[in-house]
Amino acid sequence: MEEYDVITIGAGGAAYPAAFRLKRSGFSVLMIDKKGVMSGNCLAEGCVPSKAVIETVHNLAKMRHFGDYSIDYSKIVDHKDSVQNIRYEQHDQELKEAGLKIIKGTARIIDDNTVEVSSDTGTSRYRSSSAIIIASGSETFVPKIPGAELAWTSADLYSLKPKVKKLPKSIAIIGGGYIGMETASFMSILGVKVTVIEMLDRVMSTMDEAMVDKLLPLLPKMDIRTASPVQSIERNGSMYHVNFGKEGEKESIEVEAVLMAVGRVPVFPEGIDDLGIEHDRHGIKVNMAMQTNIKNIYATGDVNGITPLFHAAKRQSLVAANNIMANNVPIDYFDPLSVPFTVYTIPQMAYVGILPSQARKMGIEYLETDYQIEKDALAQINNEMFGEIRIFTDKRMKVIGGYVIGNDAGNVINEIALAVSKGLSLRDLAEMAHQHPMTFEGIDSAARKLY
Repeated sequence: MEEYDVITIGAGGAAYPAAFRLKRSGFSVLMIDKKGVMSGNCLAEGCVPSKAVIETVHNLAKMRHFGDYSIDYSKIVDHKDSVQNIRYEQHDQELKEAGLKIIKGTARIIDDNTVEVSSDTGTSRYRSSSAIIIASGSETFVPKIPGAELAWTSADLYSLKPKVKKLPKSIAIIGGGYIGMETASFMSILGVKVTVIEMLDRVMSTMDEAMVDKLLPLLPKMDIRTASPVQSIERNGSMYHVNFGKEGEKESIEVEAVLMAVGRVPVFPEGIDDLGIEHDRHGIKVNMAMQTNIKNIYATGDVNGITPLFHAAKRQSLVAANNIMANNVPIDYFDPLSVPFTVYTIPQMAYVGILPSQARKMGIEYLETDYQIEKDALAQINNEMFGEIRIFTDKRMKVIGGYVIGNDAGNVINEIALAVSKGLSLRDLAEMAHQHPMTFEGIDSAARKLY
């Protein structure tokens, strides 16, 4: 049986940062992945390809201030594919330079030091002398709705050489979370008649309601139906009927395509039940050192359900590596409150930390200040004069959270996240000479209102 210091189950963002860190520190590392490549779902069918599409459409929307411009969607798909290929090649080169090994196969945990791998060539077992990192990610959730198999998933849109290379004239998007709303946003700009169907009382229901209410009027035209659970999907020739609504309030719409966007669920490797690794439907239970109830087995990224984002997975991966190097004694911890989240609708919305709805539940007294982006030079240059920057502090003027809606939100939120992470005060932000003309200037402008 081959032996390594550390074995990772998965080779995406929750695994490879740890693998590189450990390898540089003299540990031997084996990565096991079903796809056999270093990527994870983010590159395969998630954040990178979807943003390649969305950012291209966003650029098109900016150009339409100067004329009636259009672009063939198949060319957008070609661009998306080229970005994915560039990054796959980049990862391959990084692997070679680091001298890291990936085995393509399905992993099963035999005991707290042994992993069995089933591949095309048979079954093999590998032993870990220090730790195992479970980084098996998540997959698209498809609810048990009659006709659910007729709907597209995000993989049909965003995987390499995807199924969808031509957009429909109309689409029903089932699910009003960030994936559904991002897709609805770019499709509407490209001329698709979009209906979003959400079973809960509002879209993006896990996010601060006041923040979401400020975004929705800025989005491209779409029909949003809330409190509307989908009952069934039926094919009618080349069209589809989507039946939805509560008892006594049933409705039906006819569309050319349906997208299932109701979220993702963790993928658990076989063997965790036999080993007694604690988990529920949301993910494997871990402490903030990323340890499971078995201290030399870690679970990082989407599989633990804490913060299902690629950049959070990378940070969790490094937390695990640092604690493994300390002989599985925690010396590093993940802070979910300092992880920024961007919804890549057009326009964007980004947030971090403790927002008002959460502060009220926690009994935290807070102060707030804002900067209206209509005053921003870069927003004026981009013809995107809407939205705001809003920052929240505790009574000591320490930054506890914030959000940005509109121009460059996904970039600007990172500085607020740094302030949350490092316990910076509003004075620290007020005294920063932000570059002009950049939307970051709005941070010190907002801070100076209270400082």
